[in-house]
Amino acid sequence: MAVSPQPRFGPVLCGTVVCASVNAVVRAYRDHLDMTVVEDCTLAAEIAEAWGQPGLAGRRIVTLGADAADPATHWLRLLEIPHAPPPAPLGRLGWLAMEVLVADVRALGRTLSASPFQIRGEPRPLAVSDDIWAMQAVGPAGEVLYLTEVRAQVPPFRLPAPAQRTAERLFIPVLAAAARDPALADYERLAGSAGLRFETRVSALNAALAVDPERARPVATVQLDGASLIEIDEVPELAPDDDPHTLPSGLAMVSFVADQARPPNDGGAWRDIRPRAGWPASGLAIARGPAGEWIEWLKPAAPPTPFHVSRGST
Repeated sequence: MAVSPQPRFGPVLCGTVVCASVNAVVRAYRDHLDMTVVEDCTLAAEIAEAWGQPGLAGRRIVTLGADAADPATHWLRLLEIPHAPPPAPLGRLGWLAMEVLVADVRALGRTLSASPFQIRGEPRPLAVSDDIWAMQAVGPAGEVLYLTEVRAQVPPFRLPAPAQRTAERLFIPVLAAAARDPALADYERLAGSAGLRFETRVSALNAALAVDPERARPVATVQLDGASLIEIDEVPELAPDDDPHTLPSGLAMVSFVADQARPPNDGGAWRDIRPRAGWPASGLAIARGPAGEWIEWLKPAAPPTPFHVSRGST
């Protein structure tokens, strides 16, 4: 498939999780994934307006990272909306999970066995390569984490270097779409490159849907800048959000860098808003993706700041 060149798209920077109580979620990530609070504030009215959600202005929003000094590791935002119902993990179309680069997945599996995180899949090598080990867990706000240890590069994927921190960065947001190929075409257009189609087991997802854990399903990946990817899983068994006009509970939104004159995917005009103090971004825009997923596009500060794979503090 020939795809015309496009401006820079990527890396993925963070996921935003909607939860009823921030404090309990912060404790879980601090105590069991060694993350730290890098910002604790209220959502600015101009950001809420840019999101098309003005009623969220003033809500508490907390950003967590693996290394306070490295914005590339600030991969989780928690938005507190009291009485937000916990989602059914792996239970709807849109953003399904956050795949997070970890240093030692087997050690992390032992740590999480006595924690608020619910293990849905024990550490094991992926079907695509023995150099990638992963486990699946559900966090205290119903968010799903694919915790992945990269031991070596696995062509044709461009993967981050092995992690130096317990849970270092978000490098693959996982999308559930009713049909893989239409969603893939949309992200291929955005990335300016052809994706990779294959079939593989998604054991935790199959288990949640009460089908054979070894059943293969259509999957695709699209390579982004900054050693990031998007994974698209075909999950026709799932339904979209009940209310498509409000941020859903759990993993509600994913933020990407997009170095383009106009935000992609009908994101409208750039809003000259700095989304948070630590990120090298000068503007944002909101768009909806092919499965109804919420996307926050971040405009790099000028001149563009080179994102890098975190290798820990020096």
